[in-house]
Parts: sequence; structure tokens; C-alpha cells
Amino acid sequence: MHTYLRNKPAWIQLIVFGGLVGVTVFFGLIIGVWLVAHANELTVLQVVSMTPEDSARPELAGVVRGLLIVQFFAIFLLPSLIFAYLADPHPMNYAGLKAPDKKSFILLGILVIVAAFFMVGWLSFLNQELVSRLLGKSAQQWIEKGETETDNTLRNIITMRSAGELLKSLLLVGILAAVGEELFFRGILQRLFIQIFRSVWPGIIFTAVLFSAIHGQFMGFIPRMILGIVLGALYWYSGSLIPAIAGHFIYNSVQLVLIYFKVLDADSKANSNGIITVVGICSLAAVIFLLNYMRKHSLTTYAKVYPPRKEESPFDEERE
Repeated sequence: MHTYLRNKPAWIQLIVFGGLVGVTVFFGLIIGVWLVAHANELTVLQVVSMTPEDSARPELAGVVRGLLIVQFFAIFLLPSLIFAYLADPHPMNYAGLKAPDKKSFILLGILVIVAAFFMVGWLSFLNQELVSRLLGKSAQQWIEKGETETDNTLRNIITMRSAGELLKSLLLVGILAAVGEELFFRGILQRLFIQIFRSVWPGIIFTAVLFSAIHGQFMGFIPRMILGIVLGALYWYSGSLIPAIAGHFIYNSVQLVLIYFKVLDADSKANSNGIITVVGICSLAAVIFLLNYMRKHSLTTYAKVYPPRKEESPFDEERE
């Protein structure tokens, strides 16, 4: 008899999830690229042959945005929802798309991310210093080339000349990225890796490393990884993905708004001085304090998240 995937060993679940991602990416890209090409009056060959230089061209910003929407559905959303359906009789709850154990955890999640802003700036400087001091010149040039290509593409997306373009960026970089990435990384992968490691923090940290690595930006690897750990802790302690999604959305959206009003320069590099270091350390301390507060009031336990295996079919009628 077929059973829900949650009753299978975690490594089998991970293989199944990887297979689902491969299938949805294959078919999703075929359909999605065709739709993007058609909407922008291009051929499919023109879209698939775009270079990093093409992605940075302002006239192709609509194509880049369309491809990111395709990525959201094909890579992040569809495989995560399909896997949750196959894994548990209550797929939305399984994926963390439910109310947190305590409503105050949503506000706490937002406060944690707001407190993390200065910490990220300080860690970005440390990340750049490590790259410049530990890697050779050729490796630094290779990293800088990749960073420039990624930055040019991102700049093309977040160049906002009107309130309407700001709203489009908030939808794409704010809402879609927050929902898709949190569902994929925290809702599914973190849950599986915690089960594989049979320990909470190794699972959270390993997922955060993958979360940072997939962005392909070495200069921001450490701060993005730390943010991934923070978001993973928000999910675990609250028992819900909502605080992590809200925090992720707030972080991305605040950056977009600051760029739109020219308070923040998208091209600026992280720098540091004594004051920034002190503020960054204080920011880190505030994040740790708030997460520890959540930990003390959390209702989440390993046994609650991973109940004993139970033989039942995903196509059986739900039993009350």
C-alpha cells in the first residue's frame, strides 16, 4: 500500500523532492520560456540564448522579470506544494503554511529581521575582507566578474523610475521571493535536513548554507547564510512559516524602498568603521536576544514536528 512520504526515510523523501524539482523545472521552463518569449515578442531561441550582458540591458528588463516569475513557479512553488501533498494528509500544515503557535511570533519575526539590518551590513564588510585577504588575485577576479554580472542583472530588475515600477519590484523581489524561497528552503528542505541529521541546528545551518550558495554571490555569502539561519530559527520556534515569510518580505522590501528613494545605493559596497562595527555587534546581540525569547516561549518539539510513522495512503479520505 502506498504511504505518505513523511513515513518514508528522510533521505528517500529528499530524493523524491529532488526528482520533483527536476520535473517541474524541465516542463516549467519549457512552458514558461515560451510564454515569456511570446509576451515580449521574441523567439524562444532569443530568450534561451541570452547572455549576462543581455540580462543587464534595460530594454530586456521585462524578459528578466518574466524569467524570475517562471523560476518562482517552476523551481520553488510547484515542487514544494506537490511534495507537501504527497508527504502529509494536511499539506499546508506540513509545509508550515499555517498560523504560528502564538500570534505574537509574527511581530517578533519582523522585529528580528529589522534588528538584523545593521548586522548584515557589518557581516558584508567582514565577508569582503575575508575574500580579499584569503583568496588569490585570480580567484578574486573570477568572483568579482561573477558578482558584476549578477549585480548588473539585479540592477536591471530594481531600477525603478516610478511608483508603478516600485510596486512591480515589491511583488517580484518582495512577495514572490519571500514566499517561494521560504517554502522551498525552510518549509521543505530544512524540515528534511533536520530529520536527516536528527538534530535541529545542524539541519537549520546546512539549509542556510544551501540557501546562500544558490544565490551565487560569494561577496554576500556569510550575511546571507546568517540570515538563512535566523529565518530557519524563526520557522522552528514559531511552528509556522508565516514569521519567516513576513521577515523575508520586510527585509527585501525595505531595501527596495530605500533604493527607490535613493537612501541606499544599489551599487554601494559594504564598508566599516568603529561605529559600524559596534552597531553591527549590537544588532547581532539584539537578534540573539529576540530569538532566545522566542525559544523560551516556543511550543515546538522534535516529537511534535516528526510524529511516529503511520501507514496510510495519500489518497485515503481524511479521518477526523
